[in-house]
Amino acid sequence: MTITVPDVVVRYYRLISETDIDAFVSCFTDDAVVADEDRTYDTPAAIRAWRERTAAEFDYKAIPESVEEEAGGNFVVTALVSGTFPGSPVRLRHRFTIRDGLIGALDIRP
Repeated sequence: MTITVPDVVVRYYRLISETDIDAFVSCFTDDAVVADEDRTYDTPAAIRAWRERTAAEFDYKAIPESVEEEAGGNFVVTALVSGTFPGSPVRLRHRFTIRDGLIGALDIRP
C-alpha cells in the first residue's frame, strides 16, 4: 500500500531548512497546537515565536525516514534531525493532524 503524504507535510520539512518564517507559519491552521520539548504552542504568534527561537538558536535539518498513516487524518513521520544542538543527531517522531490541507496539530517526540 502506498501512502500519499499531504503536500503541507512535504512543505513543512522543506521549510525547516529555509528562513521564510511566514511560509512556515502558513503551514498551520489558525487554531493549530504544536507540542515540542515539553511545551505547547497554541496560537499563530506562539508557533511563530517557537520557529523563530529554534531557527535562531540552532542550524538544523530534518530528513524524513518513514511515514505511517493513522486513522482520522494523522500521519506519523520519523525523521533524522541533525544540527548544532546538544545530542545531535536524533530521531524524532512528528505526529501531524491534517485539517483542510493544513497542519491542525503537531506533536514532536523522541
